[in-house]
Amino acid sequence: MPITLHDREQAFEAKFVHDEEFRFLVGARRDKLFARWAAAKLGLSDHQHDELVNAVLTIRDGPGHDPAVLKLIADRLAAGGAETPESELAEALQLCGQQARQQLTESRPDYSG
Repeated sequence: MPITLHDREQAFEAKFVHDEEFRFLVGARRDKLFARWAAAKLGLSDHQHDELVNAVLTIRDGPGHDPAVLKLIADRLAAGGAETPESELAEALQLCGQQARQQLTESRPDYSG
């Protein structure tokens, strides 16, 4: 049976939804890992750690959230006496993104391809 234009359209739409879901999940996990990194650097308690993660994930709901996340973490680190260069923050965020992608592809085989 030949593949119709409608079938191709449905397949492309399904792939788009799948890819967007993956991108969202990686971003959310990345931001959570980044908040954990900052919390460890500050020596925060579990409760304070959870508050920082929630603050980061709340920012994530808005448009253009990466600069806002970096600023929030930079401000929290500076306020806690652990001022960190912007280059180190950007590198940590990138590494958290790589780790998040790896964790997600390992835990969800449907995202490995």
